[in-house]
Amino acid sequence: MTSLRWRNAALAAFLVAWFLFFNWDGLRVHFALDDIGNMAHYYRDGPWWLAASQFLPWRGYYRPMGGLFYVPILHFAGLNPVPYQAALLLLLLANVYLIHRFARLLGSGELAAALAALAACYHSGLSNLYYNAAFVYDALCCFFYLATLVYYLRIRNAGRLPRLRDKAVLLALFLCALNSKEMAVTLPVMLLVYEWIYHRPPHWKRTVWQRGALVAWLRGPAQTALLAALLCAVDVFGKVWGAEPLIQAEGYHPVFTLQRVRAFQRMSLGDLLFGWGSGWGGILLLFALLAYLAWRRAGRRELRFLWWFLLVTPLPIEFLAGKSQACLYVPMVGWAIFGASVFADLALAAAGALEREALFRPLGRQALVALLVLAGVLAWARLNLDRKNVEAKPRMAALGRESWEVIQQFRAANPRVRPGGSVAFLDDPFHSWDMLFVAELWFRDRSLRIHVAREGPLAPQDLAKMDAIFTFQAGKLVQLK
Repeated sequence: MTSLRWRNAALAAFLVAWFLFFNWDGLRVHFALDDIGNMAHYYRDGPWWLAASQFLPWRGYYRPMGGLFYVPILHFAGLNPVPYQAALLLLLLANVYLIHRFARLLGSGELAAALAALAACYHSGLSNLYYNAAFVYDALCCFFYLATLVYYLRIRNAGRLPRLRDKAVLLALFLCALNSKEMAVTLPVMLLVYEWIYHRPPHWKRTVWQRGALVAWLRGPAQTALLAALLCAVDVFGKVWGAEPLIQAEGYHPVFTLQRVRAFQRMSLGDLLFGWGSGWGGILLLFALLAYLAWRRAGRRELRFLWWFLLVTPLPIEFLAGKSQACLYVPMVGWAIFGASVFADLALAAAGALEREALFRPLGRQALVALLVLAGVLAWARLNLDRKNVEAKPRMAALGRESWEVIQQFRAANPRVRPGGSVAFLDDPFHSWDMLFVAELWFRDRSLRIHVAREGPLAPQDLAKMDAIFTFQAGKLVQLK
């Protein structure tokens, strides 16, 4: 027992160190413009509406769980990006732990679970997830998605069904996932897939249609998934027909064509598998190979579940245009565990073969496995580090530069306006609504009336009524009144 504790502590320390090595520099990244807009959206609605919206999924309010990330930090840290980045990294690190637990509960070995957690610490195909806080919705969705699955699997692995209290907890976690991002809608399907693969009744085909057998199954093993599906239906109603339907937003109009599926698969597999690009032949061949690996041997239930996981979890974004990188976080969990399980099998098989050779026999099988795993880990590190240096670091340095310069000028000038007053910005570097968002978040006074250049010029009499007037000259903030 003591040895197991030390081993777990050593693994945890190693994963934290690995995570920080790849992601520590994310603390120096500035706000993306999407961050500014997101914060202003939640701040404008106020804390009470933000709290209430967590329980009103039929209204279609935009990802209310994100507001619980942004607004408390805004209250204490203002427009300092470091606390937001730190909170994002802590959330991603918590997800690494959940991925390890999820893999173990599915039945993966210790080595496979550890490798899956390591792969999730940093995947350069999803690089913007680790430094752009605007993708906190993906991190939050994955956290609650995995938390729901881990909680459910723990109950089922204990040999029992969820009780009333358990169902309440599971539905609360699932609601949090739905409130984080639309990717969560696949969870009821994955619960049913889990029941089908791990807890299918014996003689399923003969018994399921017998009188009472189907009803008993619906009331028993399938009940939690069906309750989750009902909650999911309410959430989908809000996204499509609610007071603030997401489907009307630009970029969220699904196109149900095979061309869109092919484009998504090419792009997503390119991100997840480091440049994979193929037509239908390559895509179908890849999933056929994964199916062979999952079903070739009895007892590989985790790979069979993960095969469905890879197929089902991308569906909410599969028919949308341009969804890549951080948007693939939930499917990436399945790829990480599947890939880690296959790699662990290959390492064990290769070590067994090498052990029979006279040259390697003195090392022993455990040492050979360790050397093979170490070689794989170092290759993974090299691949991700090279891609980060070439692709991600320039984007990290450039992200939010314009908005950060404006925030810094506000900080230096420290302008103040009386409550209930009015402010005008005659010109700004954005020429968009972003100036309004920055000003709202700087003053943090909902009673202020703020006019920005995008709204058009003000009449002289309206300008005269303004309490403060600003403009930007050669990119510098100037207070005219």
